[in-house]
Amino acid sequence: MLRFFFCIFYFLFFISIYSCEENPIIVENENLPLNLDTLSFNVTKTINYKVEPAFGNLDTLFFGEYEGFKFHYSLIGFDTLSEDSDHSYNLYKDSLIVDSAEISLKSFSDTLISNQKFNLRYFPNFSDSVFNESEASFKNFTNYSSSSILSSSSMMVDSSDTTVMLKFVVDTEDIEKITGTNIDNFNMSFIVETSDKIEGSLKFHSSETISGYYPRMKVFYKNSKNDTINFQKSFRSYDDITIIEQPAVKQSDTANISLGYAKGLKSLVYVELDDFRLPDRGILKKAELILNNVDLDSSSTFTIDSYPIESTGDYDVFNEYNDDPYGVNFTFMTTSNTVNGEVKLNHRSALREISKGSRVNYGFKVESSPVNNLFKSTSFHSLNSKDLFPVMRVIYAIP
Repeated sequence: MLRFFFCIFYFLFFISIYSCEENPIIVENENLPLNLDTLSFNVTKTINYKVEPAFGNLDTLFFGEYEGFKFHYSLIGFDTLSEDSDHSYNLYKDSLIVDSAEISLKSFSDTLISNQKFNLRYFPNFSDSVFNESEASFKNFTNYSSSSILSSSSMMVDSSDTTVMLKFVVDTEDIEKITGTNIDNFNMSFIVETSDKIEGSLKFHSSETISGYYPRMKVFYKNSKNDTINFQKSFRSYDDITIIEQPAVKQSDTANISLGYAKGLKSLVYVELDDFRLPDRGILKKAELILNNVDLDSSSTFTIDSYPIESTGDYDVFNEYNDDPYGVNFTFMTTSNTVNGEVKLNHRSALREISKGSRVNYGFKVESSPVNNLFKSTSFHSLNSKDLFPVMRVIYAIP
């Protein structure tokens, strides 16, 4: 009986303490030990930096202009194996005559814009791929080695499924240029560009689309030059990327903690952890890097990705890079959405390793997730903020 009353007293005592907290800690796991501790670590350094945006690995190819962003052209590379077999293009080429080809792109829009012209070019002096969709950008790739116009097209309706599309027809004479004897392999890489300025922007499906509407090349073969009957093989796009030119950097891009996918704006945040070590048998529950949005509209959500960086960060001055110099270990990646203008990025796994001494604290990279509107930027309060400055809050339990 005495034990029963002791348990009741202990429970009421804990509840009374918990209810007095101005900002109570919500314990999600009922089996946690009761001895919890909360620590706050100051963010002592932040800096923005800019890289050329990675517009490969997206499900969209862009053309035209949008809010200061210019989409010069898209690069498309096709697989060398046909879709319906494991036979390569070269195998067909060696045993059959290539008669012609068609390259098609499917539009996201169901509106037909018949007066907009597009051009197709190829790379006459290269075999295989001439670009890397993870690395090609406005600054490190130019079309200096591209051919003259190979084919032109306007937007049209695909009679097979009524979708709006582009279709470039490569005739017999031009297909000989592509498969000429001066290169060892069929060149599967092409440039698609607009022939004049577009008011606004147009979007087409890329190789990453899940709809099956990826760019496709159909090649038509026949057994002999005099043969009037041909058959076709389809080759799907393998790599593709839009080459995008960003607007000039503004003062607002370097102030606060500014993030934007298409602008390539990212931030480094350094948390002074004071040689934090988790107590023996301690259980780390949360290590939340907390940022507060500068925008007054707190009802909209924004998804943020964050990682601990692998090397010393330059926190002294805003820099621009062709390639991101800050490598990360993706196993320590954390993602979170803004809620009422606040985002909490839980770096529990990284802090656990740092507290054990098996990882060096160089700071954290913070960037806009590609699930956001790619062309939207946002800002969070930096160290200059009076009340909403960034902080890391750590919660751990001791048995």
